[in-house]
Amino acid sequence: MPEPLRVRRVAKAQADLGESPVWDEQRQILYFVDISGGRIHRLDAGGTLATLYRSAARIGALALTDSGNLIFTEDTAVAILDSRSLAPVQRSAALAGPASWRFNDGACDPQGRFVTGLMDEGHSPDSGKLLRYDRQLGASLLHQPLGLPNGLVWSEDGRQLFFVDSVARRIYQAPYAAGEGGLGPVSVFAETPAHLGRPDGLAIDREGGIWVCQFNGGCLLHYDRHGELTRELAMPVPRPTSCCFGGPGLSTLFITSARFAMSAEELARYPESGDLFAIDHLVPGCPRHRFRQG
Repeated sequence: MPEPLRVRRVAKAQADLGESPVWDEQRQILYFVDISGGRIHRLDAGGTLATLYRSAARIGALALTDSGNLIFTEDTAVAILDSRSLAPVQRSAALAGPASWRFNDGACDPQGRFVTGLMDEGHSPDSGKLLRYDRQLGASLLHQPLGLPNGLVWSEDGRQLFFVDSVARRIYQAPYAAGEGGLGPVSVFAETPAHLGRPDGLAIDREGGIWVCQFNGGCLLHYDRHGELTRELAMPVPRPTSCCFGGPGLSTLFITSARFAMSAEELARYPESGDLFAIDHLVPGCPRHRFRQG
């Protein structure tokens, strides 16, 4: 039997739609976003929570760059936030489309490019796709169609990409080309239980195990490298959204959550919704790749 794990709250973030946690090993800082709140937050080693950037747009995804800056999405554009001025210094063209389109989760590939999923908040069928941005913030199509693209992680050797389609309730995997090619044949890694909400953000450990947050399922699931479900861990909130490894030795899993569209009764029952949580003493995670800006 797996050893019991304890979920602890690390910050009273009260995010409307907390997402995209990223650990900076060099500075020992956790970054994350509030999508509908249009904010980028920072939690330092002393537990102090601060807001670095505010936007009128929806900020969907966040990653580190090799220059110490942050790359993030605003609606259907990608931008780089300077860590000193806390202002965008580079921005892509926005994708043409309905106002309901926005980028959702995202992460950097082993080659230092930024991959993010385009989704439709209007939930038009099969409208989702994965796009990859190069150093000049030029976009190329990586994969389509998807219902609602979500969490993205690479295997430790960088040869496999795992990504979520929340509508399909599936985690997919595909061989990942190091060059300019797209994905190899896409297959189902795991199909999450229908009674446990929908899969959202992902994190991968050094044994190839994947943690996935179950939005509206009030739990995290752990799958081993073969796609077998090995653990279901209850959360104190119904809407965990995304997770990343951080802390000493990358053995802590940080988890964001949401209070988006919850009723007053639900919020009274789950007052910590939107806060930031952590689980300690896990199999260490794989570090996230950085965007190759320099």
